[in-house]
Amino acid sequence: TVKGVNDNVDDGDIPYTIILKTNKGLTDDLSGYENVDPADVSATNIDNDTVGISVSTISRHTNENGQTATFTVVLNTEPTHDVTITLSSSDTTESDLFGIKTLTFTPANWATKQTVTVKGKDDAIVDGNVAYTILTSNASSSDPKYNDLVAADVAVINDDNDTAGFIVTPITLTTTEAGGTATFTVVLNTEPTHDVTI
Repeated sequence: TVKGVNDNVDDGDIPYTIILKTNKGLTDDLSGYENVDPADVSATNIDNDTVGISVSTISRHTNENGQTATFTVVLNTEPTHDVTITLSSSDTTESDLFGIKTLTFTPANWATKQTVTVKGKDDAIVDGNVAYTILTSNASSSDPKYNDLVAADVAVINDDNDTAGFIVTPITLTTTEAGGTATFTVVLNTEPTHDVTI
């Protein structure tokens, strides 16, 4: 009985040989078998590993109050060399990668999920909830099966915290019939995209 041995590397189906030979010196010289070599047995160990990069979905929305969200990245199989993935945001006005911008997986830590934190950025415009993407570069590695392998991008939404409106101060004034004056100010709550006239 021959049993295949598992590994974590996408190394394909591996041929090997069961080598059969007689035990010289233990066979009766008169039997005629001492120098007879039986045929070896050819076998193939079928691989069960497929290279890949698993990227989770985002844990929640980010927002303009600075709320963060996370996702994880991990390799599906053990690489033969280090694997590097670079991260960036499709909209740096709405988000920031909080800390990690490059992920490196080694033959020792390939199965450990690495967590990426994304932080929402604030602006002063009523632009609604804005969708953006954390872009993952193709993998870079000396392992030919991982080099240039595509990793999924991550879709995120940054929730707006702005509401259009005016602040009028004060809203109660007193003037006099003698010509006394009073003043008030008007300011916008948020940055407009075009001039606002009142």
